[in-house]
Amino acid sequence: MTETKEKKVKKVGPIRTSAVIPLVLIIGGIILFNIFFLDSTVKNIMEIVGSRLNTAQVDVQTVDSSFKELRFTVKGIQVTNPSEPKFNTLEIGKIEFIMSWDALLRAKAVVNLAEVSDIKVNTERKKPGKLYLEEEQASEAEVKAKEILSNTKEEFKGNVFGDVAGVLAGGSTGDVTGDMTAKLESKVRFEQLKKEIDEKKTNLTRQLGNLPSDKDFKDFENRFNQIKKDFNNIAKLPNALKEADKLNKDISATFKKYDELNKTFNQSIKEIDKSYKEAEALISKDIAAVKKRMNLPTLDQASIAKVLFGPEIVDRVAQVKTYQQKVQKYMPPKKEKVEEEKIPRGEGVNYKFGTPKSYPQFWLKLAKISSENAQGNVKGELKDFSTNQKMINKQAIIEIDADFPPQEIKNLKFKMNIDYKENLISHFNGSVGEFMVYDKALSKGADATFVLKKSKGTSLFQGSFTSEDLNMTIDNTFHSIDYKTEAKNKVLAEVLNDVTAKTKKLTLDAKVKGKWESLAFEIKSNLASAIERSVRGVIQAKIDEAQQKIRKEIEASIAQTKGQVDSQIAGLKSSVQSQIDSGKKQMEEAKAKIESEKKNAEKNAKKNVLKGLKNPLKGFSL
Repeated sequence: MTETKEKKVKKVGPIRTSAVIPLVLIIGGIILFNIFFLDSTVKNIMEIVGSRLNTAQVDVQTVDSSFKELRFTVKGIQVTNPSEPKFNTLEIGKIEFIMSWDALLRAKAVVNLAEVSDIKVNTERKKPGKLYLEEEQASEAEVKAKEILSNTKEEFKGNVFGDVAGVLAGGSTGDVTGDMTAKLESKVRFEQLKKEIDEKKTNLTRQLGNLPSDKDFKDFENRFNQIKKDFNNIAKLPNALKEADKLNKDISATFKKYDELNKTFNQSIKEIDKSYKEAEALISKDIAAVKKRMNLPTLDQASIAKVLFGPEIVDRVAQVKTYQQKVQKYMPPKKEKVEEEKIPRGEGVNYKFGTPKSYPQFWLKLAKISSENAQGNVKGELKDFSTNQKMINKQAIIEIDADFPPQEIKNLKFKMNIDYKENLISHFNGSVGEFMVYDKALSKGADATFVLKKSKGTSLFQGSFTSEDLNMTIDNTFHSIDYKTEAKNKVLAEVLNDVTAKTKKLTLDAKVKGKWESLAFEIKSNLASAIERSVRGVIQAKIDEAQQKIRKEIEASIAQTKGQVDSQIAGLKSSVQSQIDSGKKQMEEAKAKIESEKKNAEKNAKKNVLKGLKNPLKGFSL
């Protein structure tokens, strides 16, 4: 007999331990991670991501977080300068920021408020930072823009008073033949033009050979004479008229060939004339090049201003270009437009609604900057930096107010609006209330020195840039100026003293506008005006003499080649045009003659027919 044991069922209590225990383990794991690993994880992420973005090492000293408030305190941030790894581009003592729980639960990072303090720039590192340079293929436009800026800076370089000293010493008015060591571009172009004209003449001569010869014209004449005989025979007249029309068409086809050749000839002459003007324009360029090699000063204010301040303005433009490239680099990728599905009329209407309380992937709503240290005092705000400006419908804004006593810079103000909803466009403006200038050499050489030994300055600047172009203005004023001037030549020393007396206050106004690869610079300064007025009366006559000599010798050097080109052009026009005109004239005369004889024949035939109809029984008798 077997006994059956009944299995006892365990009573379930009010707490389900099978479910509670895993939950407790998960929560406990999160708490332990927050206590022991969250801060170090955030620190590592900031260093890794920051280093990759900066292309050089970024160090974070400590991260302290409050999981409950979602508050993070980051201390000791050092951003290595990629160009000079021994130094930091930026060092931040402390950043404290609070994130949004609501956004985080949606897997978005939204910083409601960040506070930044103790900012330092260009600080020395204990050891050089590592570099994480990535080879980036610069666009063709960026390469060209960089090349243009470099060439422009080189073009602006010069030594105004050194060149004046050379003229006063008589060095620039000697034999200019020795200065023309390089080939004259105008002469080379005229030599090329000689070959081009020969090629065009050969081509036109070949086409002229394909036109009717004297034998062809004789055949046309014989055909016409035969047709003309048949005009007098009323029986052969209809056939003669057909032959006349055929001959007329043949002549018209030949005339068309002359017309086409005439168009080709006119086009060739236009091209030659254009090339000729280009060659003539190069004469002025050659003169300017020789003047530059001889260091002849240009006494117009714009050129003087560019020599004095051009390289400095180009450096400012290069800085703006660097900022533009950085902004462009870190902009969120542009989303592709999704084509809307077109609904046939009568099948309903699509309505689109925004997503309430939606967030971009990242959004820094407000960062307040407040820094006071040995380098200076900086206050400012960063507003609304996000990965999707269209979603928040706000531009990113940077505002900075600063003083840097060690550099003697006071009351610096800067504001920038960055709009990248569609394409990047940034507007900026700023000012510097006061800054000091020491030992700024405006012209320095063995013969003359003109230096701002000490001066106070103020600056206003504003503008805008996109990935395509730049528009910027700079207005600087210098006062309380202590000049340092030296000159070996007594006359030049007097000129320098006159210039300093006229410029107790110095102004510099610059405008830069255009595509990055073709910027136009307009630079004005009362210093340039003072130099022009003081120098012109002293050396203008010598400069004019040298310029006239340069022009005469260059024109003499290319005179033979230029004369040969002139003869070629005249010969081409005379020979080819005369043959075309002669052929067209013969064709026109032949056509007119055929038409005239044809009309006369038709008229006479009609007259004879009518005459016969008036007396049909003439010649008959009963």
